[in-house]
Amino acid sequence: MEAPFEATTWDGITGAIFTGYGSVEGFWLALCLAFVVAAIILGWRHEKHAYEAAKSKH
Repeated sequence: MEAPFEATTWDGITGAIFTGYGSVEGFWLALCLAFVVAAIILGWRHEKHAYEAAKSKH
């Protein structure tokens, strides 16, 4: 990972520092979003199956 500043020491560095600067944040964000979408789809399919199974028993 790269630092968002050119200083060689911590002297004079102030404010918040994002340690992921210059890395592959977009990849990890896309991966997390894909997992969320997969969880929603799989949960929806499971609930639909469970609802139909409960409905057919009555």
